[in-house]
Amino acid sequence: MQYKPLPVRYNRHGKLRTVGFELEFSNLGIDEAVKIIQDLYGGEVQPENRFSKKVVGTALGDFNIEFDLTLLTEKNYKKAFDKYNIRLADIRVGKNTLEDEVETLLEGITGIVFPYEIATPPVPCTQIDHFEKLRQALYEHHAEGTKASLKNAFGTHINIEVPDVEPETIIRYLRALILLYPWLLQVGQTDFARRVSPFIDPYPSGYAALLLSPGYQPSMEELIEDYHKFNPDRNRPLDMYPLFAALKEGMQEQYTEIGKVKARETFHYRLPNSSISQPEWSLAEEWNNWVAVEELANDRLRLKKMSEAYLELKDNTLIGFEAQWAKRTGKWLS
Repeated sequence: MQYKPLPVRYNRHGKLRTVGFELEFSNLGIDEAVKIIQDLYGGEVQPENRFSKKVVGTALGDFNIEFDLTLLTEKNYKKAFDKYNIRLADIRVGKNTLEDEVETLLEGITGIVFPYEIATPPVPCTQIDHFEKLRQALYEHHAEGTKASLKNAFGTHINIEVPDVEPETIIRYLRALILLYPWLLQVGQTDFARRVSPFIDPYPSGYAALLLSPGYQPSMEELIEDYHKFNPDRNRPLDMYPLFAALKEGMQEQYTEIGKVKARETFHYRLPNSSISQPEWSLAEEWNNWVAVEELANDRLRLKKMSEAYLELKDNTLIGFEAQWAKRTGKWLS
């Protein structure tokens, strides 16, 4: 499958926009994932801790590989022991420390639900097909994704550099995502485990109504405040907090409930499944669905008309709005 081109390929500095992926999976450990990356792209291993490693200096840039749970990657579990002045690393249990034993136990328990994750480096949007080798290698090494188990609410995240940081631009992309959300669930065959999990909760209807209103023209400060008012956590199909953290100094100190955020001028698209264990799957499938968001965001007339139609149907529908709107969306896009 071919990767569709972005309608806006360059950022505000005249350089190609960059894209990175985050692939969640199970049935492979960190060391196995590290070896796969080195075999494909070269690079040197840079350990962070037992649950987080980097492969730096590869042909594409630096990869991060970690267990996707801050309880372990940031050793938050130690806080409970620190309260009682128990230093796990100083207590020996045979050849290991008590810290080693506790982490082994926690990894076994949490590994039933939480995935490992590879975060790729950002590359120019014309070069993202280089990551297909990684996807193929993970499949060949029997990595498991969303559909491998009913409990696997795993995702494929795409981090796409924004074309610019004007409020009007960001609003258009948010509008396009809200308008296409029911359709994206269908065409992406979003797994039941992900739909019922909190990780990709839809934007509240009140926020959708505010955002799609033709008179909504906030400043950047107002846009961020409104977003946080309606979405005080990161569990949305398009997580805006990395971008907002890059644009609003002190945001993370102000919005402490959202947790740790890596500030970067990107859209953090979280909706797709991780179909890593399916032989016919390609990252291009998920990418091309995102490109539909980009295309709508940059078709101002269609965006305006779809926003009006969305709000009208929403006001006049009691049951089955999403199914009706997804059907109409297909017609709009064709």
